[in-house]
Amino acid sequence: MSNMPENWEPPVDAWQSRFAPGVTEIVFAYFGVQSAPGGDITAFENWWQGTDDAAPAPSFITRAQVRDASDMDNTVFIAYWPSRAEFEAWWVNEGVSSWWEEEARLNGPVGLWREVYSVPVDHFETLHSSQTEHGVASLAADWGEPIKEHAYWGGMRDRVPASSQLDFASPIEALPDIDIKETRGKRVVVGVPDNVCLIRSGQDLTLSSGKERETYQDVVRPHLTAGMAFLRDNPKETNCFSCRLMDETELDGRPKQQTFGLAAFRSMEDLEDWSKSHPTHLAIFGSFFQMMEAHEGHLDLKLWHEVLVADGRNTIAEYINCHPRTGFLPWCPLAE
Repeated sequence: MSNMPENWEPPVDAWQSRFAPGVTEIVFAYFGVQSAPGGDITAFENWWQGTDDAAPAPSFITRAQVRDASDMDNTVFIAYWPSRAEFEAWWVNEGVSSWWEEEARLNGPVGLWREVYSVPVDHFETLHSSQTEHGVASLAADWGEPIKEHAYWGGMRDRVPASSQLDFASPIEALPDIDIKETRGKRVVVGVPDNVCLIRSGQDLTLSSGKERETYQDVVRPHLTAGMAFLRDNPKETNCFSCRLMDETELDGRPKQQTFGLAAFRSMEDLEDWSKSHPTHLAIFGSFFQMMEAHEGHLDLKLWHEVLVADGRNTIAEYINCHPRTGFLPWCPLAE
């Protein structure tokens, strides 16, 4: 899959070396609430705000929202911890897991879900077009030097250090036939297969304005929206479990000029295949370069992404009173 430079070796200047000494894994945790449009999610917001004093606190938090293909609004808090031990210590705090696990969560008009990935530091990568912190980069101590593993198909895989020893192949041949489970009023935990590949790919328009903002909205955004919708609506063709094009907000819900696509693929190979050859991604790619050309390479738009490869045994996918097409629910068996 890679067109790596000659004499390539696992990157020693990748993000993994930028974390504090002793950090060997990162927890990427997504906590979501699901409601009909305009539904009351106050209880969920109050729960999250009530975790402020719980220690050890996440190193970084962001908030986002999306209306999914089932016409349900999803609000998500995304949190990062520098170890699974710290996440688990936070989770057992009074008022954190106790509220989440109450039987009352099974009733009412809203659903809850969490997708939590504990990932070794050599199983993910992140790439940024500028020195503006987003996502896991917010945990790093410094930016280091630019890396050479970019600007060619296969660069993503080469930026993941463990790829020099592992192919990250999926244990399943393809997404299975969809399995619509009875999930309303229930707490459902599913088993996620090994080597699921998650990408969060962001667009920060905070400093973008005028003609540049117009070009993005008219030229790039329609292709981005179409590409994310294709992944969402064609899981069997793309081996993409779920795709959410989300609007990032302030922690109190006020809008920001930032978006990101969040997609979970069966494997890194499936993400690579879609990226390098599918018309929907090539259209996104081409429209961005059209924008670059129109503005002579000078853009205030900031782009970034993070990619992780997850071990199923260290992944939590739990859905409480959610509709049956949420996240991994339609594709994965019930966990033992």
